[in-house]
Amino acid sequence: MFKRFNKIGYLKLFTDVIILLGSFLAASWLSHREIDRMDRVIVVSFIVAWYLSSKVTNLYEDFRTEKYVSELILVLQNILIQFIVAGQLFFMLDQHAHARVFVVWYLTLITLALIFKGYVTKKLLLIYRRRGGNFRNILFIGYNDVTNDLIESIIVNPHYGYKVKGVVCKEEMHTDDFSYLGDLHKFFNNGISQNIDDVIITSDEVNKEERNAILQFCEERAIRTKIIPNYNNFPPRSIRLSLFGGYPLISMRGEPLQDWHFRALKRAFDVVFSLLVCVLLFSWLFPIIALLIKLDSKGPVFFVQDRWGENGKKFRCMKFRSMRTDAKDVKQDGKFNQATKSDPRITKLGAFLRKSSIDELPQFFNVLKGDMSVVGPRPHAHEHNLQAKEEVDKYMIRHWVKPGITGWAQVNGYRGETKTTLMMQKRVNLDIWYLENWSFLLDIQIIIMTVYNAVKGEEMAY
Repeated sequence: MFKRFNKIGYLKLFTDVIILLGSFLAASWLSHREIDRMDRVIVVSFIVAWYLSSKVTNLYEDFRTEKYVSELILVLQNILIQFIVAGQLFFMLDQHAHARVFVVWYLTLITLALIFKGYVTKKLLLIYRRRGGNFRNILFIGYNDVTNDLIESIIVNPHYGYKVKGVVCKEEMHTDDFSYLGDLHKFFNNGISQNIDDVIITSDEVNKEERNAILQFCEERAIRTKIIPNYNNFPPRSIRLSLFGGYPLISMRGEPLQDWHFRALKRAFDVVFSLLVCVLLFSWLFPIIALLIKLDSKGPVFFVQDRWGENGKKFRCMKFRSMRTDAKDVKQDGKFNQATKSDPRITKLGAFLRKSSIDELPQFFNVLKGDMSVVGPRPHAHEHNLQAKEEVDKYMIRHWVKPGITGWAQVNGYRGETKTTLMMQKRVNLDIWYLENWSFLLDIQIIIMTVYNAVKGEEMAY
C-alpha cells in the first residue's frame, strides 16, 4: 500500500526531480543528442516512473533510525527501474540516435548525484537533530523489556530525533532516564497528552477496550498511535506450511534457504563473487600482506582455526595471522579468550588488518571450498561455541545455514568482542532473523553495508 510522504519526503522528492532533469539535460549534451519535442514525453515518463517507484519502495519514508546504506539500497532499486523505463521508451519511440551513450550518461549522472545528495542530506539531518531540530516527542504506554530497549536506544542515539516524554504504566517508578506519568486513568484525565507526537503501546496487558479508548483519545488530539505486539504469546510470523504423508505440517521457523533453488542461487553468487575477489583483489594484495606479516613478526602468514559450520560441522577457517604465535585461545579458567581492545596478543600490523577486516580475506577460499558463504552468521571458534551454547538461548539455530565472512549481526554493530551474555544473545537474535528472512537482495544489502562500515570505520573492529 502506498504511504504518504512527510514534509522532508516531499523536499527529497523535489530535489530528486531536479537531479533527474539536470541529469537528462547533461546526458543529452554529453552524448551529442539533440533535444526535440519528443523529449518532453521521455522526461515526463522518467519523472512519473520515479514517483511511482519511490512510492512502491517507500523511498521517502522517515529513515531517522536507519543507516544511510538502507536508503542507498532503495535508491539503487529506483535507478534500476529508470534503466528499464529508458530501454522501453527508446524502443517504443524508435529513438535510436545516440540512445545507448545517452542512457549510460543519464544513469551514471543520476547515480552519482543521488548517492552524494543522499549522503549529504543524511549528515545534515543528523546534525540538525542533534541540535534539537526535527524531533518527535514519544510517550510509551506500558513498561517492559521492549520499552526499556527502545528508551535506551533513543537516549544513546540523539540523532534519531526522538525525545521520551514519559511512560504510562500501572507500577509507579522513579528513574533518571524518563518521567513516570501515572496510569491510564491519569493519562486520560490530567491532560498529559500535550506536546506528544507519538504514543507507542508496548504493554501486552492493554485489553481491547483500553486500546480502543487510547486510539480514540489520541486521534482526537492528532497524536499518532503505534503498537509493538508481544510476539512471545504466539508463534513467529515466519512459520511455513508443508505436507507430510498427506497431513499439513507447520514449521515454527521459516527458512528460505531450505528451498534448493535459493540455495543454488546463493551458492552461485558465492562462487562468482569469491572468484572476482580472488582475481581482482587477492591476486596482488596477498603477496604484499604476506610479506608485511613476515616482516612484522615471526610465524606463518595464515592463522587456521577449527570453527563450526553448517549443522555444527567443523571446518578449518583461514585468516591472515594478526596475533603473536604464542597467543592463547583459552584462558586459565577454561573460557574462550576473545580478542579485546588493545589486546597485547595482537601485533602492530595485526591491529590494522583487524580494523580494516583485511585479515578475513583468506576466508574467500573457504567460500570456494563450500565451507562458508559470503554472507551468513559469523563462525566462532570451537571453544567459544561450547561455552556459548550453554549460556545463550537458541544459540545452535544459527548453525542451520553456512557461516559467512560478514553477516546481519556484524553490520548492525555486533561484531568483535561480546563482553556480556546479553550482547551475545542480541547477536544470535540477529543471526536467527537473517536465516528466517533471507533474500538475495538482503545479501547484497549486507555486502554494501559491510564495505561502507569498513570505509567509515567501526568502533568494535579490533
